Amino acid sequence: MLEVLIVGGGPHALILATLLSNPQQHVSSSSADIFQGIQLSKSRSKSGRPRSKKRHTATTLEEHNQSTSPPCPPLHFKVVDSYGEWASLWESQFTALRIPHLRSHTLVHTDPLNKKALQEFVLETDRVAELRCLPERIYIQDENAFFNDNRLGKRDKKLLSAAAGLQKSLYFSLPGTQLSVDFFKEQVRRYTLDHVLIKGTVDRITPLLSETQKKVEFFRVTLDTGDTVDAKRIVMATGPTRAQMANIPSWVSAIAESYPEERLQHTVDLMHLYSRHKTLGTPFTGPPPVCCLGQKVMVVGGGLTSAHIISMALQQGASHVTWVLRKHLQLKQFDVGDVESLIGRYSHVEHGIKLDGLAYLRQFYSERSLHRRLAMIKQARKGGAVTPEAYANLQPFIQSGQLLVRAYCQVTEAKWCYEAQGWKVSLSDGEKWSGDKIWLATGCKLDVNQDPLLSDVVKEFPIQIIEGWPCISETLQWAPGCPLYLMGQYAALQVGPHAVNLAGGQAAGLRIAKDIIGEHSGEEEHREAAKVEKTEEYLSHMHGLMWL
Repeated sequence: MLEVLIVGGGPHALILATLLSNPQQHVSSSSADIFQGIQLSKSRSKSGRPRSKKRHTATTLEEHNQSTSPPCPPLHFKVVDSYGEWASLWESQFTALRIPHLRSHTLVHTDPLNKKALQEFVLETDRVAELRCLPERIYIQDENAFFNDNRLGKRDKKLLSAAAGLQKSLYFSLPGTQLSVDFFKEQVRRYTLDHVLIKGTVDRITPLLSETQKKVEFFRVTLDTGDTVDAKRIVMATGPTRAQMANIPSWVSAIAESYPEERLQHTVDLMHLYSRHKTLGTPFTGPPPVCCLGQKVMVVGGGLTSAHIISMALQQGASHVTWVLRKHLQLKQFDVGDVESLIGRYSHVEHGIKLDGLAYLRQFYSERSLHRRLAMIKQARKGGAVTPEAYANLQPFIQSGQLLVRAYCQVTEAKWCYEAQGWKVSLSDGEKWSGDKIWLATGCKLDVNQDPLLSDVVKEFPIQIIEGWPCISETLQWAPGCPLYLMGQYAALQVGPHAVNLAGGQAAGLRIAKDIIGEHSGEEEHREAAKVEKTEEYLSHMHGLMWL
């Protein structure tokens, strides 16, 4: 029987697998200073030279911890993934949507044991050219979009200068997608994680309970092949990108007519396209077709994915694209917060309170009301957003009239016309649209009550759920007696608004690994973990990662 089974083989699963495969190194860093070195921007003097004293102190602390930590027995764990390959779905998304680079900078990656791992990989492989510098400043103010990055002072704006040297490039640059994929593969090789990955799609997770008390003895996981895997603990690291979790607007289900499936699609299907073909042994090159030459296309949604779909449609010869958004078009370099929050030293205002990134997280972790935490999450993320660069690339098409942005607008009704073989759509602003193809870039819905993999767990161990968000423990465990752990967006009420991003994956991985390894090694401090103030520890997980 397995000690742990991780469901999903994406970046979050890779972070946790790295920690579980090195339990001694994790236990030796119980002070949450598991990362090698403190925030890089703080580890150098104003002249740019490394501060040897800080580096020496961190090394000494690490050596001291390793010398005093008790031995930890190895953990027998596996990772099950539908495609049988690490981060396959991520790579598929990059390829399908033609995403040139990540949205997170080089300090945020999948190796939780070495903060500088990605930077070192870039230098060792001589791939600095594949880093994209953050823009020094971008101003886009028009009737469609709102963007503000004018709070950086003249002295501090150099931190984001695109004309800077290698130091600034490595600190706050965005790695190219192929560079990131290669880094994932190198991490798998470095920590010998290929052998823990098994191919299979999980159909059901069944908790088998003790006869004497309400406690899980083990979980039985049923795969699509009919095979079963038994494990003492389960970690859900699948993310809300499964096809059945796609957020489908109500007007779609109200369409009375039958229509060709390829004429109305959700981007989730596109994200799985390359991985499916790869699994079947029929990979294809080039971008996937999102439209045909001369077609009129509608794209619904305001996130970065919608901008990628629009760009591809225009490149593939769409005669006209209509972009429908519920609100204004929000421009943001990162998913959470802004540039000031990223660096962690610039104040911003949330709920009328002037905060910097660290103060914001401290307030979040100190807040005991999960309803208020959910409100803070919504405020921090503010819905879907497009990067300034992606929007700038679309501006020529907006100016030429080939792309029409309909902000503060929604689809109220859609009908398929058999004779014209096209769509007739009514919009909330009273306008009508007729065209050939509709793309839904409306994201995925988060609701544990609707997740088939969690249905048996919800039945046996009911917990409070707020608007679909599970109220799990600080260790990210489902409930006492039920050692099922959640990563990604499901863990947001405990991890924070960045839970779905790579930084959130590192934070969640550290919490889960500490709990599992602590229990596995029989540490007494694990028994008292709930009684210890955790805010500062959780903040330390975010050193150098603010925000993303």
